[in-house]
Amino acid sequence: MKKISLVLIILLFVQSFYVFAQDKSSGKKVSGIPDRLFEMGFGNINVNFANNFLTLSDAYEDVIVIDLDNLANGFKFNFGLTATPFYFNIKSKKGAGFGISTNVDAMGIINLSGNMLTLNEANNESSDVSGAVFSSAAVNTFFNLGRIKVKFSPSMFYTLAYVTPPKDMPSSVVYNLDYSDGTVGYINYAARLYLPFSLEKEVYNYDSFNAKPGFDFTVGLEYPVAKAIGLAKILPFLDFDLGVDLINIPFLPSTLSDYVLISGRAGSDKPIKIINKDDDDDYGDLYTLDEIVYGKDELKINRPFKVVAHADWRPLFGMKLLTLTPVFGFCHNELYTDPFSLEAGINACLNLGNFLLFKAGVNYTDRMYVNSVGFTLNIRLIQFDVGADVRSHDFNQSFKGAGLGVNFGLKLGW
Repeated sequence: MKKISLVLIILLFVQSFYVFAQDKSSGKKVSGIPDRLFEMGFGNINVNFANNFLTLSDAYEDVIVIDLDNLANGFKFNFGLTATPFYFNIKSKKGAGFGISTNVDAMGIINLSGNMLTLNEANNESSDVSGAVFSSAAVNTFFNLGRIKVKFSPSMFYTLAYVTPPKDMPSSVVYNLDYSDGTVGYINYAARLYLPFSLEKEVYNYDSFNAKPGFDFTVGLEYPVAKAIGLAKILPFLDFDLGVDLINIPFLPSTLSDYVLISGRAGSDKPIKIINKDDDDDYGDLYTLDEIVYGKDELKINRPFKVVAHADWRPLFGMKLLTLTPVFGFCHNELYTDPFSLEAGINACLNLGNFLLFKAGVNYTDRMYVNSVGFTLNIRLIQFDVGADVRSHDFNQSFKGAGLGVNFGLKLGW
């Protein structure tokens, strides 16, 4: 078995040097294994979760100790899944091409107020409880305009599930507490689950799929600034490209109309006597769960929109052996009460002849600190991509296993 493994490893290295020799003899300046002209991908998937409170080490403790001071920062939990069941790309030797991809994206968000968890005074303070599932198909095109590399991908997407507060509430959970005139405290909660069909028993029918598709598009631009202005010749260690990606630019929202409403209240809007309570005091029901309501109300939905600028810097005199990529941008996500957030980070890639690639990054993305590592094995016919990350909404917790992410990809082509 060891001999077979050794032979396979030797063959992989021989193939990579053979391809390099062939391309060099033909006069093409190619370092290592060239990019595939035709490529297919199967089962590429990324799954992750994160919180800002508990770490993996806490799970192995007999007694979990909760620091009440940390509750003041609130409790945050995110879940995400991105899958590309199938895609393919075809491109020419000059770099132009096109492809088709299918995708499924799911995300869940819980963001509870710190004032609510520590019972501090607050007035109509919002907490986020929301989620979404999207399916999409995109046509991916890429070409060159002079020195500018252009990517353009129009997409059609359906919303398969969407959790959002009702229109008369700012968020799914609203907290009030006032000590000025007795103790008045209550939490109103309500969430609408939108689906492509009704769950009401009388009209329950999977065939009544009534979701309407939405359309958005992604644009990417990249320009070799250092080469264009001659800086790379004067100072080779300052060889860099600048780029920007605009992801999911809204064009036409998707729509859902069937929903299930779950709502209720915990607490009372009348002063509650903690001490010297009389039996005659009537605060009403301190906890209520309203009747589940089924209804129709058209909701227009856009996918999260991002703008990310990046610089691909090759500090080793322009060689692709090492690339450092700082990124900066913002995201607009309608699942949050405050939809706007910043994005930033830096990534590194060690490229050994396009045969072995090692990647690492420290980023603030999707409102989380994500510290990632990845590995790619590319023998041109087959490529494996694997990666993992630790993450959290708190920077220190992100190194302690408060959240994890894993990804895997398989590509075939030539």
